Amino acid sequence: MRRLVSVTALFLAAFLLWGTSGRGAAADRSDELAGQVEEKYRSLSSLSMDFVKITRSEIFETESRIKGKMLLKNPEKFRIETKDEIIVCDGKFVWSYSVENQQVIKNLADRSERVFKPNQYLADFRSGYVPRLTGEEKIDNARCFVLSLSAKDEEVFIKKMTVWVDKKRLLAKKLEYTDSNDNQVTLSFQRVKTNRKIKDSEFIFQTPPGVEELDLSE
Repeated sequence: MRRLVSVTALFLAAFLLWGTSGRGAAADRSDELAGQVEEKYRSLSSLSMDFVKITRSEIFETESRIKGKMLLKNPEKFRIETKDEIIVCDGKFVWSYSVENQQVIKNLADRSERVFKPNQYLADFRSGYVPRLTGEEKIDNARCFVLSLSAKDEEVFIKKMTVWVDKKRLLAKKLEYTDSNDNQVTLSFQRVKTNRKIKDSEFIFQTPPGVEELDLSE
C-alpha cells in the first residue's frame, strides 16, 4: 500500500511540475513575441495606414463604423483623422478636434489619459499590460499571431486589448480593445507603409477659423 501511495504521489508531483513548466514556457513565448513586436515598432521612423474603426456600445446598444487615416512618427507623434474628429499629438501636446461640436481641446500629452495613443500601445504595451499568446488567425490572407493583453492596473482607460500581429511583418493587422466605459472598439488596418518621410508639421494642429479652442494645458 505504501509503495502504491508513493508511486501515486510521484506521478502527481511530476504532472504538476509538467503543468507549471508548460505555463512558464507559454508565458516566456508570449513575452518574447510581445518584445519582438515592440522592438519592430520602435525601429521604424514612421508609419502611415488607413483604418476602419467599429465602436460598439453595450450601454446604448449602438454600433458605429467609420474610415480614417493614421500617421505615426517615433517616438510619440501621431495623427488620427476621420470625418468626425482629428486627434493630433506632437509629443508634448494633444489636440482633439470634434467636427460636430466645432471645438478643439488642447491638453498636455501626459494628462490625456482617455486618448488612444497608438505609439504607446504598440511600442510599449508591456509596461502596462501582461501579454498572452492565444493562437493564430488569418486576416486578409496574412497569418497572424493573436496577442491578448490584460491591464496590470484596473484604473486605466483601456482595460483589455487584443492585437492581431502579421507573422511576417510583425505589424498589427487588427486591434480590439474595451475602454473604461465598456465600449468595444475594433481597428482594422490596411495599406500600412513604413519609414515614409512625414513632415513634423503634420503633428501640429492648426485650429480652423471660427472653431472654439479650449486650452487645458496651462
